[in-house]
Amino acid sequence: MYRCIIKTILATKKLLDPNKRRSCFELFGYDFMLDEDGNVFLIEVNTNTCMEESSKLLERLLPRMIDDMLKLSVDVLYKPKGETTEDK
Repeated sequence: MYRCIIKTILATKKLLDPNKRRSCFELFGYDFMLDEDGNVFLIEVNTNTCMEESSKLLERLLPRMIDDMLKLSVDVLYKPKGETTEDK
């Protein structure tokens, strides 16, 4: 799955950010299917991902995913109040 995601990003790199903007990000939703032999198939990539907490699992995973996404993007540029370089 990881290699498939990397390939799709590289294949569409010029379309994703034609103006070469800095300090921005976008969340994509990748839908995969596994067959009975464990082969992975990419179904689609969504730019308007569903963030509905429709199950107990999603109630736990979605807030964590959003927090991790912000840590990887925003926190890199703007350290949270009180955090020092040694904290990382």
